[in-house]
Amino acid sequence: MKNYHSNYLKNLFLPCLLFSIATGIFSALLITGFKVAAGFAVHLSETVYQGVRSNPSWLPCLLGGAAILGFLSSLILAFSHSCRGGGIPTSIAAIRGITNFKWLKSAFLLPVSALITFLSGLPLGTEGPCVQMGTAVGNGVVHMIGGKKNKGWRRYMMTGGAAAGFALATGSPITAILFSMEEIHKRFSPLLFSIVSISVAIGQLAAHFLADLGFGSTALFHTVLLEPLPLSLIFIPLATGLLCGICSIGFIKLYNLTDTLVRKKLKALSAKIKLPVIFALFALIGFFFSKMLGTGHSLIDHLLNEHFLEGETFWYLLVSIFAIRAIFMMVSNTVGITGGIFLPTLAFGAILGALCAEAFIALGLIEPDYYALLVVIGMASFLGASSRIPVTAFVFAVEALGGFHNILPIIVGVTAAFLAVESSGLDDFTSTVIKTKTHAIHKGKDPYTIKVPLTVHKDAFVIDKELRDILWPASCRLLSIEKGSNQTGKLGIDEGDILTVHYTTYDPVATAEEFEILVGDQSEEIDKLMRP
Repeated sequence: MKNYHSNYLKNLFLPCLLFSIATGIFSALLITGFKVAAGFAVHLSETVYQGVRSNPSWLPCLLGGAAILGFLSSLILAFSHSCRGGGIPTSIAAIRGITNFKWLKSAFLLPVSALITFLSGLPLGTEGPCVQMGTAVGNGVVHMIGGKKNKGWRRYMMTGGAAAGFALATGSPITAILFSMEEIHKRFSPLLFSIVSISVAIGQLAAHFLADLGFGSTALFHTVLLEPLPLSLIFIPLATGLLCGICSIGFIKLYNLTDTLVRKKLKALSAKIKLPVIFALFALIGFFFSKMLGTGHSLIDHLLNEHFLEGETFWYLLVSIFAIRAIFMMVSNTVGITGGIFLPTLAFGAILGALCAEAFIALGLIEPDYYALLVVIGMASFLGASSRIPVTAFVFAVEALGGFHNILPIIVGVTAAFLAVESSGLDDFTSTVIKTKTHAIHKGKDPYTIKVPLTVHKDAFVIDKELRDILWPASCRLLSIEKGSNQTGKLGIDEGDILTVHYTTYDPVATAEEFEILVGDQSEEIDKLMRP
């Protein structure tokens, strides 16, 4: 028993605690600096566009500058594949072991690539890069201070870093913890919960300390006072949620169509041509329509605090903003431009909520006092439906958007939207993005399907850990466990156990290395692992 507790402290408790603390601190430092720089880049972009609008003769310079930014972006993306596309899908794919991940490039090149995106005004958010930088920090912490013996902690700390990055980007630590379970791993694990909670808490403490020193802010939105909705009007969030669910179905289908068209029609074009054209084209649209620009943060702020868009209720203008921003966000993501899709997704939900609010107010069904509440319900419902994360979306609406006194209406809206999308049979938006990204990476390759028994050796990472706490390689299924003679009597895997696994992989060598990190040297089975 004494030996068990000693091993528990040495091999589980202390690494979990120390790595998580380091991940939280370094994530806060890196991401706070990035958020300050991103705020400056967004402000500079808005100033430049305003200046050109007041003096249209500078439009050619604006378009030329946007094209140059697009060319610079293409150079970075060609050098670092880890910087391509949305930060959240990229992080999730890496954490699950679906794709390889270059943590050093993500930590230092990703911010530069993202700042180029924000300078151009493209409709991509800051939260994706923050999540990916946190993921890179978690990987880097294990790589730099963990040593070879602790490699098994890599994906756990990447999860902690991703959650810390989400919390630092959105100012919603509880949502970040749920995000790691519901979105990243789609399951609950006590070990993961411990790592994520510590990383998020330490990151938040460090961020608040930096904010007190004048470096950035910890909140994403200013809390809006939301009027409690009477139960007699519960059909209002129900209708809003259904609209968001229906639009989410169209949103996912539009992404699939956009991805297919872009890959087919622009397949022959180099990124050094595609990206400058996209940057310049969006700059031209942004010159005429300011609401098309930016991460979506200012648009959400406007819709939360104003009943009308630019003085009048132009529903068709809101629909146009939704459509154009959606197409550019999807094209940008498909060609690999760096940036997040979380804030833009919230902006789409805010537009739908505002449209519903304006319609219900015009019909005399609700008072204008409930306008902001419907915007919040729209944001939560569209997020929960499009990404299939209803719990995370609900908690985010309560924690970050002031929905505490409207819990039931938010639940009704999110549930209605979720059920609408669930009935469609479509994959969620994040999974769709990951699938297209994985397909592009492994195009032309055939996967290997392998079934092999693995023997758990002394001091292996999985010893004393429960099955639900172990992050196996992607697509791995544990078929059976044959218990060895060396039993501790404790719940978990023991030395000498034989685990029969079945998995599919495009890289048998890398997957074999991952298994050896978890269960120890597999010299006897190495041929089966590496040469199926």
